[in-house]
Amino acid sequence: MERTVCRRCPATGLLKQTTETVYWVSSATGPTPERWNEWIRGHWRIENGSHYVRDVAFAEDASRIRKNPDIVARLRSFAYNLLRADGCDNIKNARWRAALDIRAALEMAGAR
Repeated sequence: MERTVCRRCPATGLLKQTTETVYWVSSATGPTPERWNEWIRGHWRIENGSHYVRDVAFAEDASRIRKNPDIVARLRSFAYNLLRADGCDNIKNARWRAALDIRAALEMAGAR
């Protein structure tokens, strides 16, 4: 599979676009290469749509919580899902607005 990757150069801050060829190995028989491609792209759609956003908006990877981190991860997921269900496209901005005004947060939760 060929994919396009954008990497930020730490020295300049500029993005550099490259193309990579990746190979997948499996013992499964039956699925066509096109079907495998759909599955792999579907996985990365989840990764880019959820995990990346959660790390950027909630700084999940930088979290220093060591005792019961799964509880806090569930709270982050709950907040993320509330914001997405409310139709927010920019999670970080919506989170900031909700932190500044409790009424905005209550409206998102449906407590009007």
